[in-house]
Amino acid sequence: MAQVASKTCKICVSNPGHNYCEQCDQLFCDGCKISHLRTKMSKNHTFLSGSNINPEVKLYCEEHDENFIYYCMECGTPVCKICAIRNHKKHDLSEIKEYLEGINLEVNIDVETKIRKFQSNIIDIDQSTHTHHADVQQVIQAIREEGRHLKEMVDKKVEGLIKTVKEKDTRNVLTLQSVSNELKTALDKAKEQQKFYQDIQGIKDTTKLLQKLKQIKSQIDQIEEIQIPIMPSVKYAKKTVAESEIGKLFGELIFG
Repeated sequence: MAQVASKTCKICVSNPGHNYCEQCDQLFCDGCKISHLRTKMSKNHTFLSGSNINPEVKLYCEEHDENFIYYCMECGTPVCKICAIRNHKKHDLSEIKEYLEGINLEVNIDVETKIRKFQSNIIDIDQSTHTHHADVQQVIQAIREEGRHLKEMVDKKVEGLIKTVKEKDTRNVLTLQSVSNELKTALDKAKEQQKFYQDIQGIKDTTKLLQKLKQIKSQIDQIEEIQIPIMPSVKYAKKTVAESEIGKLFGELIFG
């Protein structure tokens, strides 16, 4: 079968190898990692650690010292030609390049779909905000037009209604802006993964590229969808009352 990389440091062969050098393709313990980075030729090497190391994806089969040429769909692991015969004979095998092309396309579609969705939602938020501002202005205008026909005693009521509309408008806009900011944050995360995806296209090693693509797919799947709230609305319903009833001379503000 395709061998999982040893969890022992490849240098001292005694301590746990928690650190993976991307340039050397080797696991290092903490002490050997420090020594490695102190060496002039390897001081700029980069390490992965913890959950960033995927033990399922390796560059070659350590058991048979063969390159991976197949991907076992049932076991979810790359296998060499010897493993395919001995341990995966009845399994559903796919050529690793063919499988790579499939997941490559899937990751690309996932990234672009996320980005299009977030961009579309941001446009919807912006359009709804603009429409809501227009509605607010129409309501304010209606209040002012009605207020001009009333006596001086009702001026205070007019300004009070306007203040209520503006205060509600401010809260609604803050809510919409908050959702818009969340969408933009999610969009930035998706674009980061898109940039990472574009950067790894030059990797020639199919197994390492497969590892990177799985990492991108995992990150994309973790970006949560942002629910669009019910868009606010405001209307002004007029009513006719006796002049002595000041409060009833004005319509009622209706917020959605």
